[in-house]
Amino acid sequence: MVSLRPMRSPWEELEPASRDAVDRQHQAVRRVELLATVVFAAAMAVLVVLLVNFAGASVPVAGNPTDLLKALWPAAGACALGFLVLLSIWLLYHLQFHYLTQSSGLLLLLHALLLPSALLIPFSTALLNTLALTRQAVLLFDANVLLIQILLLLMWRHAVKGGLLFGSNVPARVVRRMRLLLRAGVSAMLVVLGLAMLSSPAGLGALIAVLAAQIAVVTKGGYTLDLRAGKAPSPSM
Repeated sequence: MVSLRPMRSPWEELEPASRDAVDRQHQAVRRVELLATVVFAAAMAVLVVLLVNFAGASVPVAGNPTDLLKALWPAAGACALGFLVLLSIWLLYHLQFHYLTQSSGLLLLLHALLLPSALLIPFSTALLNTLALTRQAVLLFDANVLLIQILLLLMWRHAVKGGLLFGSNVPARVVRRMRLLLRAGVSAMLVVLGLAMLSSPAGLGALIAVLAAQIAVVTKGGYTLDLRAGKAPSPSM
């Protein structure tokens, strides 16, 4: 006879004191994730403020709609790129924290580097517009993105090796796929930096391609990063 009793998480079988300790760990992880999400949202909001400021400073008071669009296009394009970066980074970050059940001192230290790096994206974006896509501005922007990608990779490596995924029932294939995705992001950003040294437009184009690919992989693969067509969705999604 098939039992209809709902499945229990591994930590639900623990003694009450142990369950309390696990619950505190879960709450600590959720607080860290909430703080990071607020920071990412704030960085996106700053991009909107930058766009409004750029519009007020560069758009002529009197002119036809074509002139207005031409004046606003560089600032809008730079802000859109900054938003694309933050969206890609947040998706990768959220995917990691979907499986994390514990925090650690090193994880907090990595956050102390990650969150300011994310807040630097609006500044890097402003330089892209102010310096008119010069090589120095593009290299600084790409370096900012590369730093964030490296920190995300280090966070995942620490989560796996430090046992921060304990009790989340994360399949080994998901661990491998996530590691591959993050390594590919770092490697691709190194290529983007090399292209930016040769040509700023080529560097920006390659950056957009990398970010779009990361977003596509996460949105199509979901929490399991399974890109095979026709596969039934995972229950955890």
